[in-house]
Order: sequence, then C-alpha cells, then structure tokens
Amino acid sequence: MSCELSSSSASLFQADKYETLIFDTIKAKQTDLTNLGETIWNDPEEALEEVRAAKLLTDYLQTIDGVSVECNFKGLPTAFLASWTKNPVQKDEHYTTVAVLCEYDALPEIGHACGHNLIAEAGIACFVAAVAAAKQSGAEGKIVCMGTPAEESGAGKVKLIQKGAFKDIDFAMMVHSAPVDMLAPPMLAVDHCSATFTGKASHASAGPFDGINALDACVSAYNNLSMARQQLKPNHQIHMIISKGGSKPNVIPDTTKMDYYIRAPNGKEMVELREKTTACFQAAKLATGCLDLQLDGGHESYGALLSNKTMLGIYEHYGLKHGMHFHAAPAGGGGSTDMGNVSVEVPSIHPLFNIQDPAGEQTLTMIHTVGFQALAGQPAGHLRAGLAGGTMAMLVMELLLNESLRKKVKKEFEEEKRHFIA
Repeated sequence: MSCELSSSSASLFQADKYETLIFDTIKAKQTDLTNLGETIWNDPEEALEEVRAAKLLTDYLQTIDGVSVECNFKGLPTAFLASWTKNPVQKDEHYTTVAVLCEYDALPEIGHACGHNLIAEAGIACFVAAVAAAKQSGAEGKIVCMGTPAEESGAGKVKLIQKGAFKDIDFAMMVHSAPVDMLAPPMLAVDHCSATFTGKASHASAGPFDGINALDACVSAYNNLSMARQQLKPNHQIHMIISKGGSKPNVIPDTTKMDYYIRAPNGKEMVELREKTTACFQAAKLATGCLDLQLDGGHESYGALLSNKTMLGIYEHYGLKHGMHFHAAPAGGGGSTDMGNVSVEVPSIHPLFNIQDPAGEQTLTMIHTVGFQALAGQPAGHLRAGLAGGTMAMLVMELLLNESLRKKVKKEFEEEKRHFIA
C-alpha cells in the first residue's frame, strides 16, 4: 500500500523545521530508550500483570520537564497516561490532543516474541521527541502517551475505551515491531471464544456404555471445524486447541473444553463465521449425545483495523526520508489487535517497523516465535524503534501545526468509518 500524497499536498508538511530536533533528541536519548526496551525484554510480564514494566515507563516519563503522569489510569493498575500541554487549558477548553500508545505485555513461555518491549520503546521515543519539538513551536495542543496493557489477551484498549479513555483524544497512533516495514497491515477482527461440552463420567473399561464421552464431542467439533476451514474465504480464519481433555485415560471425560479464535475482516462477515462455527459445535453435541454445550465468546472481541490513509501518508513521507522500505500488505489477514477498536473511535494508524538487521539474515522471522523473541532484544531493534518513534513524532507535529491536515484526516475518518462498520 502506498499512501503518497498528491503533488498539491505540499502544504500538508509544516513540521520540517523540527525534523532535526526530533531525530537528534531521540539520538541523544538512545541509551535511555534502549535501557527501557532491554529491561522490559529481560523481564517479561503477561497481560494485566505488567507491574514492573508500567513502573519503569512511568518513572522515566516523570523525569520529563512539564509532563504529568497518571498511574492506574481509568482504574487499570498497569495502564498509565502521561500528558504535556502547550499553555495548559482552562477546565472546559479542548486543545487538539494526539495520543501515542504503548504496549508492554508479553506472551506465555516465549516472552517478548511479539516485540512489545520495542513498541513501548518507540512510543516513549515519539513522546519525548514530540514534546521537545512542541516546546519550541507555537502550536497549541496536547500530547499524551497512553500505556495500554493486555493486548495479547485481556483486551486492554477495549477496557480503556469502555472507561472513556479516548473521549478527549483526537488522533491516535502506535507502531508494531515486525520483520518488515508496512504501512497498513491487514488486521482482522477476532473473537476469543470457548466451547464446553458436558457428558457423563464412567469407567472406561468396566462401564464405557454408561458414559457419555465429552472428549469425543471436542474431537468431533475440532474435525468439523477443520473441514469447514477448507471452504472458508482467505480472510476468514479459525484457530483452536483442546484446552481440557479429561483427567485420566481410564475415566470417560464428563467435561471438556476447546478454546478457539475466529477472524474476519468486518462485523458483517464475523456474524457469518460465528454461525458456521456454532453449527460445527452443535453437530458435535448431537452426534455424541452430550448433555450440554456452553459457547462463550465475544467478551474480548477485537475489531478490524481502520488505517487512516492521510495520517499514513505523512508517516510514509518521513519514513522514506529516514530509510524505511515499505512492503505491500499481503492478501488476506495478518493477525488482530485491540488497536482495531481504537481505530473506529478516533483516526488512527498502526504501521509495522522492521527490526531485522538489513545486513544480517534475510529470511523473514515471523512474530510469536522464539526467533523473533531473540530479535526483539538485539541492538538493531532498538535503533529501529527509535526511527519509528521519530517518524511518529513528525506526524504528531504535523497534526498539531496544520489545521487543514486535521480537517482532511477527520473527513476521511468519518467517510471511511461509515462503510467500514456497516
């Protein structure tokens, strides 16, 4: 995807004079930024347990002159909000408010194999550099750095939306570490679901005929879903595991559970996919004679990502100037994120930034692997996080300085949102 702006859009770039300051600020702070990313990488904490990471980041943010920091933001213990305002407003006034979002939760067993330590590092780099530039500018506005826990599970941003965290935000952005630079990754909507079958326990040898095998129901459902996947659209996805299969081989299981995710590109197609998966589970219950089937889903639903092309055009402009090489988005889907929910609340972007050393291994290392976890702790990743942070900071400044850009972004958002959520 290219988001190049038209030749008549030169007036959209008004922050050039702060470009050197922004990238010099990040260069000067690189040791501090690397320390933040390395410390989080070495001490992974899972969703809603990111106590040490949140403290590390907020302690650092509190050292920035003129910045106020709120911990336990909106009642989430590991969320935070750091704010800087040009000429603090009166209580009922509203300045243009731009938010850069940080993530810092890790995966079970493989730690920061999604590189959230670098997402936090890039977000802090953006905030520090944008505040430094804003202090030198005449722009009136507010820059916030929002710490958003529990992206891998727990729907941290969804919880923050529900608590009103984005009510006064005009624009939002974050970046995500990856094996390539990409402007608009095709993030799908996702439901996190479970299915629980209830059968009847019995001795597997002495009285199998007295039992109702709930594990057979799980296996049948798994096979039904596997067959259904052959006829799904490329951007419709189902992933599943049997998370509870019984206690001992000689006891017919009376309760089993399957955890599964379903993904689709929008709400309408998600409804279609839910109907197909539900039929697979109901057929398994009927075939095995199970006494009960409980389907639980939608409590941690992540929306598909609506990327604002106008904002991406600014990000692309400065990214190309500083050596980024943007790859085209692949067909189909590329995962999911609760940033998708944010993206239909306010104009947003969520580009990917490459953390692989260009001079090193050329085979792409996929996220959520041990190999990517290792990359997220390498020097190249920290430098690329600084580059992505600086590129975001340029976008922050353009949004603060340029009213016509803000209007263009918001107009696109309202038009695209209508079609996107229909």
